[in-house]
Amino acid sequence: MAAPMPRGLFYLPRVWCWWSHQPARVTQSAAVIPVRTAKRFTPPVYESKYKTEKEFIEHMRKAGLVIPQERMERPIHLACTASILDAYVPPEGDARMSSLSKEGLKQRTEQLKKNVASQFSLRKIKEYDANFKPKDFAEKAKDIFIEAHLCLNNSDHDRLHTLVTEHCFPDMVWDIKYKTVRWCFVESLEPPQVVQVRCSSLVNQGNMYGQVTVRMHTRQTLAIYDRFGRLMYGQEDVPKDVLEYVVFEKHLVNPYGNWRMHGKIVPPWAPPKQPILKTVMIPGPQLKPWEDYEEPQGKAHKPQLA
Repeated sequence: MAAPMPRGLFYLPRVWCWWSHQPARVTQSAAVIPVRTAKRFTPPVYESKYKTEKEFIEHMRKAGLVIPQERMERPIHLACTASILDAYVPPEGDARMSSLSKEGLKQRTEQLKKNVASQFSLRKIKEYDANFKPKDFAEKAKDIFIEAHLCLNNSDHDRLHTLVTEHCFPDMVWDIKYKTVRWCFVESLEPPQVVQVRCSSLVNQGNMYGQVTVRMHTRQTLAIYDRFGRLMYGQEDVPKDVLEYVVFEKHLVNPYGNWRMHGKIVPPWAPPKQPILKTVMIPGPQLKPWEDYEEPQGKAHKPQLA
């Protein structure tokens, strides 16, 4: 019986003999030498000489290092305000009363007094937006107003979110889910005019919001159809003169913020709106499950012979 081969044996390279074409294998026993590896390094256990964080902070302050105070406050992002700041009160009879009349001059005097607060707010806005000019902004506000209302025709709510604030969006799309809106801008009867500027802070003094009220006297057409295609409000072919006071808002602190439509001011002396015509279902006769509804056939009218 052959002895078991030790594990330490290994093959040497092949050696060619002159008398044979076959390689000769030469084996040699190898001695197993134990090798001792280096001991792994274990870092020492670090023991802080300060038992509490309070002791560590006191030591750092004595050393002359200033540790900033940590504020455990959650950041709050407010994209817009929840209301109109100091709503503008339109003068009664605006766009109908001549400025040369006695009451018209009185309204102009009261408006000049209110312009003092607007000038103060205008300076605040220019601190964040140096290129802001009321005359240029009035034309820009008219373009935003027109594009926002055209989005209702196509139900483009994604684009509408960039043109109106979160406060104004529900008011514009309320109850038009299953309706068709046809709005069209015809012309401007008077150039748009900035009548009031307001600036206020929210939550803290550095969080500034600006609101600008623009007076727009335009001619428009509006028609609203229900889901059955019946006309509910307005007429698509008859333009009407509309006087509106539109408020635009911007988050002044946000460097990427834009002016967006925030709401409309409806004066108490404004005429009432046209009533909405609603489609009402007329109840038919109550039939049993096995009965069919048959429309009554009217009798033909026979002319009476003389």
